[in-house]
Amino acid sequence: MDEEACSHLQILWEELETFRFNLTWLEPHVQSALGMKNYMERSAKVKSVKENVAALEMEMKKLKAMVAAVEVDLEMARRELVKVEEGFEEIDLDGELGYGP
Repeated sequence: MDEEACSHLQILWEELETFRFNLTWLEPHVQSALGMKNYMERSAKVKSVKENVAALEMEMKKLKAMVAAVEVDLEMARRELVKVEEGFEEIDLDGELGYGP
C-alpha cells in the first residue's frame, strides 16, 4: 500500500469513528493495513543493508586475496635480499679515500 492509500484509509477510518459505528471487528484489519506501510519501509531498509553487507564482504575477500599475494611477494623479496647480501660488505663511498699527506 502506498502513501496515498494509507492516507485515504486513515481519513476514512477517522470519519467512520466520528459516526460511532461499532467497528471493533474491522479495527484489526485496518490497523494491519496501516502497518503495512511501516513494514514495507522496513523491508526495503533491510534489503538495502543486506546488499551493502554482501558488497562489503566481497570487497573484504578481494582485499584479503591481495594481501596474501603481497605477503608472498614480500617473502620472496626478503629471500632474494638475503642471497644478494651474502658476501657483500657495504662501504662508505663518501668517506675519505685514505690517501694524502
